[in-house]
Amino acid sequence: MFLREAHDGRTVLYIEQDQGTALAILDVTDPRHVKSDGSVRLDVPGVFDFISDLGSRAALIRFRQGQGSAVLDFHDDKRPSLKIIEGIPMRGSLVRLGNDGFTVTSPVEATPALSGSFVDTSVIDIANLPDRVRVFDVKRVREEITNEETGTTFLLADDGLYLVRRPSVERDKESRELAARDAG
Repeated sequence: MFLREAHDGRTVLYIEQDQGTALAILDVTDPRHVKSDGSVRLDVPGVFDFISDLGSRAALIRFRQGQGSAVLDFHDDKRPSLKIIEGIPMRGSLVRLGNDGFTVTSPVEATPALSGSFVDTSVIDIANLPDRVRVFDVKRVREEITNEETGTTFLLADDGLYLVRRPSVERDKESRELAARDAG
């Protein structure tokens, strides 16, 4: 099951059915009057579990028996669609990047020749749902830090510095700065 607030303010409960091939949709805004919003068929490899909310537009799911992961896209609350994502390592910590994506970080075994601790980080960009999902991996990350003001995440790896930008957060910051200048 997965509970989320719909775009119009309703509270919606999604329930996996029929070995993952169907998703029942219930409007549970008023618990005294639960209403069915129908169901949607999904083309999936099997039964799945909801892993994490990915903001107002998506949820991460993982198929059982190691059959992979996917993003359930809620651009249309009554007709969610599925985007299968190849290559997401689901062992490790998941960190949301607002509504734009998320990272999955997993530890790397230390080697005697190298000192320090490292992680591998997969960055999953869902900003352009439902059209595409992008995944890129950064190996041997030494440090990670995020500037909350701009939403930029910096990943320092053996082979260089990677920036994960969030243009919507950058635009919000610029808008706030312009509004402050205009008011002053």
